[in-house]
Amino acid sequence: MGHLIHFRAFNLRAAHPMDRTQLLSLLPHQGPALWLDQVLEHDASSISGLSAWSYLQPFGADASPCLLFEAAAQLCGAHGALYGSEKSIDAALVGKLNALQLHHEPSERSGPLLISATQEALSPAGALYAFTIYSRDRLLLDGRLLLVLVHA
Repeated sequence: MGHLIHFRAFNLRAAHPMDRTQLLSLLPHQGPALWLDQVLEHDASSISGLSAWSYLQPFGADASPCLLFEAAAQLCGAHGALYGSEKSIDAALVGKLNALQLHHEPSERSGPLLISATQEALSPAGALYAFTIYSRDRLLLDGRLLLVLVHA
């Protein structure tokens, strides 16, 4: 996959929501490269947030919803930045995307997308997450991704 996420120092471990401005200070993604609009809640093992269909527009009207794994990867990166080990994490690379399943192709691409991720495993080398993306209360996409951690 080869997607690199550089972490910024951020000391927020409370489980309260984060808006786009806070996400811009946490993740390196700026402007349209940031596919997250809000983090709704988080704890040491999981995180949930909102994205939008509009992030697929640059890829055309027929862009696959499978590309929304990018928003899930960013959400997992945010979780890693918030709950990483005492060792400083400089970056994360999406090392593997696995079991990606598109559950339906919606006829209308509008409204918020609810993304949830649960950390299934953590080692000094990386973190494995299972994620789901819902559109209008219906499961759209799910899968697993491995973030490979680059320590400073």
